[in-house]
Amino acid sequence: MRRLLQARDWPAALQDLKGLPPAQALRQLQACLPSSDPRIKWRAVQALGQLAPDLAARDIESLRNFVRRLLWALNEESGAVPWGMAEGLGETLARVPALAQEYACLLVCHVWPEGRLLAFAPLQRGAVWALGRLAQAQPELLRSLGAVGHLLPLLDWLDPGVRGLAVWALGLLGAGEARDRLAALLGDQGQVEMGQDGEPMLTTVADLAARALARL
Repeated sequence: MRRLLQARDWPAALQDLKGLPPAQALRQLQACLPSSDPRIKWRAVQALGQLAPDLAARDIESLRNFVRRLLWALNEESGAVPWGMAEGLGETLARVPALAQEYACLLVCHVWPEGRLLAFAPLQRGAVWALGRLAQAQPELLRSLGAVGHLLPLLDWLDPGVRGLAVWALGLLGAGEARDRLAALLGDQGQVEMGQDGEPMLTTVADLAARALARL
């Protein structure tokens, strides 16, 4: 699996991944999500999104169990390595609407102080990215779950990754109520890492704020 995720020809490797038994491949991809290599992590996230719909069509209960494993890994009581699990969860829910209806509320809980807030910045970045990814697919669902209200306080976080990803997610949610807060971040040069098409990408809070305002 790591060999495929490190391949120079990623589109070809992704096609090879899609030819593997989905349930087995998802387990192996989950093991790659905590990788310290950003490319491996983001390619694993993208691959999950490619494989999840196929497994849902064949055996949605197996995919449901996979989603539960990702959620359990984010629970500190699990003792699991949680890095990358939120990102994998967000990509999976974005690609399988039926499961988004079931589990989006639990994803939202991970950015809610009265819920299961992931206070450690690297984990919080993952949860906010996951909300942004799901917002690309089902913005109305997230709005109905109060995601906008939970994301707004994150614009004040010290960590630029959390701030920037919250900006990105709010723009995708069409959060007009955040317009003034977003405008105040147009000078914020804090760096933000995101995944795009399986590759790590660096941008700034200011750039994301400008893009978000353009959407509103």
